[in-house]
This record gives sequence, C-alpha cells and structure tokens, in this order.
Amino acid sequence: MTNGTVYLMLENLLGLTSKQANVTTAYLHATLGEYENYIKITLSLKQHGSRKVQSSLSQKTLYGLHHSLCAFWIYLTEEVGHCGLPQAPFNPCLFIGEKVIVICYIDDLFFWARNEKDAVDLSVQFYTKGFDPDQDGDAARFLGVHIEHDPNTGFLNMMQKRLIKQMLETFVLNIGTANGKITPAKGKPLAKHTHGEPGSGNFNYISVVGVFFYLAGHTCPDITYAFICAARYMFCPKIVHKDALKRIGHYLKATSDTGLIMKPSEKLLKID
Repeated sequence: MTNGTVYLMLENLLGLTSKQANVTTAYLHATLGEYENYIKITLSLKQHGSRKVQSSLSQKTLYGLHHSLCAFWIYLTEEVGHCGLPQAPFNPCLFIGEKVIVICYIDDLFFWARNEKDAVDLSVQFYTKGFDPDQDGDAARFLGVHIEHDPNTGFLNMMQKRLIKQMLETFVLNIGTANGKITPAKGKPLAKHTHGEPGSGNFNYISVVGVFFYLAGHTCPDITYAFICAARYMFCPKIVHKDALKRIGHYLKATSDTGLIMKPSEKLLKID
C-alpha cells in the first residue's frame, strides 16, 4: 500500500482537505553544489565564415545529468522545511507541519489539512518558491482514485474506474459481449515461449504493463502476480504474453465496481 493510498483513506475518514502542487521545471531550481558541469556552446560567426566553440560552467542542474535528481531532492527538502514542514525521520517522502502534512512524489506535492484555509495558505507559500499549486485539484483527483465510504459498515472501497475504463477501451472490451474473468491469470505459469509467434495487436505492451503497475499499487493488488509475470517478457512479447495481459483486462471488466476494500479502525487497519 502506497503513502498516497493511506492518506487518501485518512482524508475520507477524518474529513481532511487536500491540495496538489507541481514544481515547474523541477531540476532547474536546484544548484549543482560540489558538482561541475560544463556546457559546450558553438557560435557561428557569419562575418568571417567560421565557428567558435566556447564552454560555459552551468550553475543549475539540468535534465539528463545523473546527479540532478539528488540535487533537486536536497533543494526540495530544504524549501519545504522553510515552509515549516520538517522531513519525517521514518519516511523521507513525508513532511509534517503543525497544521499540514505533505507527501512528495518526485516533483508533485500533496498536502492534507483539517482546515482548507491552511492548505490554501501553504499553496501560496509554495507558489512564491516556484511551485505551481493547482487550486482546483485534490490528491484523489490527481491520482485518479475514487473512494466510497459506507458509514453503516465502516467499509471503504477505493477504485480507479476511469483508468480501468481506459484499459477496457485499449483491449476493445468495452463494446460487444466480451465476458469477464473471475481470475486475472490462468493456473499454469506464464512461460517464455522462445519459438512462439511474435505478439501482435492494437495496444502497446509496455504501456499496458505500466498502467497495470499503477493499478496494482493503489487499488488492485490482486492483479500483481499476473501482470508481473507478463512484464518479464515486455521487450520480446509473444502472442501468449499479450493474451495474458488481455486476460487481466477481462478480469478488470468483471471486477470494475470493486477495488481495494478496507475497514480501518483506531487500533487496526483491516483489508478485506
């Protein structure tokens, strides 16, 4: 279960409000520090019909440099800390303030507060530091997760219906009489099939594996084994491997109204 899933659950149970902010041109904010990076610049001299090459020392991190991510993370933790949200000692992606908590996903920040004004005030602070707050978006909307809470039973049902619908359209399972499956994989292990017929179809194998990875990490952990077996062959898929992915689609068609069902309590988080 991801950090985002846990806090989406707490948002629903505790009546918290959430906001989302994006760090625009993220890596360009950080400095290189002890690292040195020179940029070669070629100048065309039209008057003399020649070219001149100069080197310039970069002061900022750039996309494509192997140390840019580390430098950006140091910058981000410092700037969020300056907003009154120190980094949690038990989770480097979590920042805890007096009124607001923040989770970082690379260059996206999600923050939760009991009072919406506190969340808005923080987004304004982020804006002055080069972040781009989305005042109309919350964490659930950004992550594509829909939560249904039954106050009578206490159960939470977390679903990603829009993403599942997108997968059904990819596999052309949204029309006609395509049947669902009660399991995401067959009983036998998915073999390599070295001499099998190369995979063909109207969907991108790697892209579908990526979507299934996202679904499994948030609301559909039951497809994890099936899509990981198929992911092993994504650089040279055969027809049987594409059929395995499509079977997961059939399974999602049958279970689209049921996601990750939980019954949290003060002492224990139960997952059914």
